[in-house]
Amino acid sequence: MDEKGRLLWDEWTALPVVSPVEDEIAGILDGLPYTRQGQDYLFKTNRLFTLRRLMHLWNESTELRKEPETGIRLIYSKQQKNKPAFRVSAETAEKFFAHSVAFGRRTRNWNWVRGLWGACGALYIPKTGYYLILRPPLRGSVADRLQSVLRSANFTIGVRKRAQAKELMIRDQQQITTFLSRLGFVQTILQLEETAIYRQVRSHANKLVNCDSANINKSLEAAQNQLALIQQLEAEGVVEELPDALKELIFARKNNPSMSLKELGQTLPRPISKSTVEYRWRKLESILHNLMRGDGRYVLGKGRR
Repeated sequence: MDEKGRLLWDEWTALPVVSPVEDEIAGILDGLPYTRQGQDYLFKTNRLFTLRRLMHLWNESTELRKEPETGIRLIYSKQQKNKPAFRVSAETAEKFFAHSVAFGRRTRNWNWVRGLWGACGALYIPKTGYYLILRPPLRGSVADRLQSVLRSANFTIGVRKRAQAKELMIRDQQQITTFLSRLGFVQTILQLEETAIYRQVRSHANKLVNCDSANINKSLEAAQNQLALIQQLEAEGVVEELPDALKELIFARKNNPSMSLKELGQTLPRPISKSTVEYRWRKLESILHNLMRGDGRYVLGKGRR
């Protein structure tokens, strides 16, 4: 689990209890796999923090404290390692299942969603993108009810079925932030916003670097072509016969083989614009073309920069 994952779950287990506490308990139980064993339901989870939160909520429930026999009974086994299991009486568990069903499909009970999130939700922040995923079990109508709640709250979600669950995914960073704010995860939101800002700055910097690199390559290619043109003109022995303006440009290029066209124009005795530099190079290409009898074999590309 990475640092942001630990922050998220630590924040969830430390959140103040919001009444009615039974709503969040119902969400946790709805999100966990279970099997019926006699008069009990056996629940399993690989999240110790989920069990800690459930026990805390259970102790805060006035209704549950009235009936001590309805408590959570932990199961210890060497085979379990970090996958705790616990029993709840079937009667009590079914009361919670019925409790959450009573919310209906469009009731935005964020207490229940918070519990469900803690049982089967996850937030992934890879090198690119953001993924908030909930995998409620297919039993009953849990997945469908959660899907309806999220869509009624205007979340854009992707849906796909897995073996024993339905996977609901939110990939938009702003929507993920909104979802976490509904659950009360303030510290996690701040961390997520910090990550988003860092990524935006890094992306902008990379674009600038790539743009600069492309411009440099373009300038070097133009300079190489112009140097090749100069060599051909010198081989024909016509450089000294050229107008002063063209000779100045040739000498400037030979003295500054890697300079951009704009910079080259500013080095001349009478500085000229980039467009004027381009025009003069085209003029030199035309002169070479005429010298080579107009067959075009030695033209370096009209207007090439």
